[in-house]
Amino acid sequence: MTIIQANKFYFPRWGADRYVFDLSAWLAAHGQTVIPFAMAHPDNFPTPFARYFPSYVRTERVDAREAARHPFDAGWQALRTAGRMAYSLEARRKLAHLIADTRPDVCHLHNVYTQISPSILHTLHLQHVPTVMTVHDHHLVSPQYDRWAPGCGPDVQGMGVLSAAATRFHKHSYAASFLQAAVFAFHRRLRLYERFVDFFLCPSASLAEALKASGFPAHKIRVLSFGLDASAIRPAYGTGRYVLFVGRFAAVKGPETLLDAARLLPWLSFRFVGAGPQEAALKRLAQDMPNVAFAGYKTGAALEEEYAGALAVAMPSRMRETFGLVALEAMARGKPVLASDAGALPEIVEDRFNGWLLPPLDVRAWAEALQRIAVDEPFRSSLARHARETVERRFQAEEHWQRVLEAYRDAIDVHAS
Repeated sequence: MTIIQANKFYFPRWGADRYVFDLSAWLAAHGQTVIPFAMAHPDNFPTPFARYFPSYVRTERVDAREAARHPFDAGWQALRTAGRMAYSLEARRKLAHLIADTRPDVCHLHNVYTQISPSILHTLHLQHVPTVMTVHDHHLVSPQYDRWAPGCGPDVQGMGVLSAAATRFHKHSYAASFLQAAVFAFHRRLRLYERFVDFFLCPSASLAEALKASGFPAHKIRVLSFGLDASAIRPAYGTGRYVLFVGRFAAVKGPETLLDAARLLPWLSFRFVGAGPQEAALKRLAQDMPNVAFAGYKTGAALEEEYAGALAVAMPSRMRETFGLVALEAMARGKPVLASDAGALPEIVEDRFNGWLLPPLDVRAWAEALQRIAVDEPFRSSLARHARETVERRFQAEEHWQRVLEAYRDAIDVHAS
């Protein structure tokens, strides 16, 4: 089987990108041919298919001083970005050439919303290529990629373009929020995803329900929880010196909640692993807290060591998580997870069985739960062993990959009938 994996980046920048590489490696190891399709980017991995990639268009905030020096270039870049986000003729054309030269059996979409745009769905439809899509975030149902949990921030789903822009939900900018909301409304009006994607693969039931509630065809939606190879991970029971946070330093991930709880527990150590836009602000908040340490961004063996040394892992997310891979990674290592009772996290963390579910903004509740976890060793040990058992029983990578392959075959059958 020849499979196009379409994603905005061809390097492991965020979790969705790493998933694409993991899936591609598994498919190749099982005899499938994988072909990438992504935006051209200076950090992309080398590939013979790079000539088919649509050009790089910046969507990050442009430096104000640079824009002042080169106003024509900045204005052209803004127009080009808006056009690419709405409908990319270049992406359509280049994907058509890729299809003609490789004759794929199926295309698997990931995050293609703006840098590539859903224009490629017209090409896939016209070329009769079966198409599945893994839904990694909320952008099919909302202008926001990360929707706030109830009470934690503005939820712009269902708002008009101007009302959504007034909240500055995107990059804290009226202009960027207006563009994001307008493009989202345009895409929903075209209904390209609903019409031309054969199956939507959702990592959680909560995300699947969000799609159904927004009018996506229920018969096209499947819940495929992500998984890990637990046999390759050695649990570290009975160890732990600190509470661990792993993730993006952004408001939606709730690191401030954990910092506030740490201030109430000066005798307990906390370690923050990651990077992100809030990093400098968080460090300023913690500068008088000797029980808090920032370890930087880590992967591989260095991240493994951080997990091994934790007595528990905290996920104080203020957003509706679409899954919660950090929770799974921690549980596989025999670590209890304290998580916000929002989004998909309750589908992984079972309250007082393999972890603890807490209100995202209730700092005192977080502090009390962390204290109980730290001082009650029998309770912590019970949570830890149930956490590992949960991963072994319900979240195995091999089962997930096989179900993805099954979705490919079913999409092919839909087109054959």
